[in-house]
Amino acid sequence: MRLGKFGVATLASIAIAAGLVTAASAATPPAQQGPGNSVILKRILERGAINIGHRDASAPFSYINDKQQVEGYSIDLCLKVVDAVEQRLNKPDLKVTFTPINVTNRIPLVANGTVDLECGTTSNFLARQEQVEFSPIYYVTGTQLLVKTASATREIEDLKGKRVAALQGSSNEAVVRKLNDEKALGIELIYVKDLPEGGLLVENDRVDAFVADGVQIKVYAANKARPAGSLAVVGRLLTYDPYSAMMQRGDQDFALLVRAAFADAFRSGEAEKIYAKWFDPLGLKIDGELLAAFRVQALPR
Repeated sequence: MRLGKFGVATLASIAIAAGLVTAASAATPPAQQGPGNSVILKRILERGAINIGHRDASAPFSYINDKQQVEGYSIDLCLKVVDAVEQRLNKPDLKVTFTPINVTNRIPLVANGTVDLECGTTSNFLARQEQVEFSPIYYVTGTQLLVKTASATREIEDLKGKRVAALQGSSNEAVVRKLNDEKALGIELIYVKDLPEGGLLVENDRVDAFVADGVQIKVYAANKARPAGSLAVVGRLLTYDPYSAMMQRGDQDFALLVRAAFADAFRSGEAEKIYAKWFDPLGLKIDGELLAAFRVQALPR
């Protein structure tokens, strides 16, 4: 190997840095055991169970399957946190209980401690961080429109004077309200409780569009539209919606445990495998933006 003018000094610096890292690693104390000062971990230990908040019908992220079991991409990632909690508390028999949540009650249920970890399709916004704590980002999407394939609608501006369905309290509703006011579109908002209800209203011509996170309505259009191919997802991304799991604010010990569990999944490639399990069958391959998010957040131990 041929060294340049600064080659020897550079290699020496690397060797010194490597020695320091090795020494620091050797001096690192063993991982903390027990709940420590964590209110959430103490709560979990006392009840012998961790309570996960889930969505009923947000496939493939968080939903109830045909066997009445809670599953999905978000759930699988949160189960990595459950593994970390079991190890921390030395409770291999820790129970996992599930509480159904929706867009209106999810933040209150996390903030008041009813739910230990929310695992659904919640966008991580700075305003929400005033109320709850968030995990690292595990999905990136944005607001789009679900319409009939035969519809002339291609952007939100094409819906002037028309009826649009939205989940009340969602970021999707907020952006439609904002654009409605700014552009004087005269859109009439119709509220729905979940994704299937919004899709059904479009199929039955009860509304002209359903506004929701692009990935969710793409999955719905590909798998639930009747007849097949009758629904389409259109429009530019109206919002930036990075999904994260929520937990109670003010418990830094628990928040660190959650961040470490996600970082481990990102670093090991396990998060990519979980993505492939849920999205590859839908024809939604992982994109560069999400891969970059995984790598940036794959912090070393």
